[in-house]
Amino acid sequence: MAKLHDYLPYLILLGVFVLLAWLVFLNPVLAADTAVSGFIQDISLPGFDGFMEFISCLGSFPVWIIPPGAAVIWLWCKGCRLQSVICALVPGIAALLGYIFKWLIDRPRPGSLEDGGTSFPSGHTAYALACYGVIFFIIPKFIRRPVLRFIIRLLCLVPVVFMGISRVYLNAHWPSDVLGAYLLSGAVLGIGLTYLKHKLTKGVNHA
Repeated sequence: MAKLHDYLPYLILLGVFVLLAWLVFLNPVLAADTAVSGFIQDISLPGFDGFMEFISCLGSFPVWIIPPGAAVIWLWCKGCRLQSVICALVPGIAALLGYIFKWLIDRPRPGSLEDGGTSFPSGHTAYALACYGVIFFIIPKFIRRPVLRFIIRLLCLVPVVFMGISRVYLNAHWPSDVLGAYLLSGAVLGIGLTYLKHKLTKGVNHA
């Protein structure tokens, strides 16, 4: 059985997330958020608007469920049941916790958006890290060609890295919403992968 210290880094992430959630609950508008948002929204590069909108679309429903859904089916068909379940559970749990905290914190969005809703944590960012994170760590292990493994990981990194920036750039979220999403999904992803590693190692040792 995996020991508590194996999960400790991710429990710390959860603790920091809860502290951040409490902070934004008490102070919906933070000075640091305003400063960082202004810096990001002042970026002016050719094609940057379209790129940010495209990245943001990757975190929208139902688009965000397609990559992990395909991974779940592919792994299940290969007989990798545990990996398949982890690929389903990590995004699912991250999404559920994100919705719960959105309801609890009830933080207004920074701009007047047509979709409305609450701001903390950023759902798009949480989905991106959870969905593409499990693919980044699990799927390449079943790919023989190094170049293909590299391409898969690179394609996963792009939405993970740029999703948070896109949500702030499009004035959909505060930077602290994005940070909270990375903390929450990072913790869920880490716990899921640690559990998977333990179960697979245990299976090898008992073989």
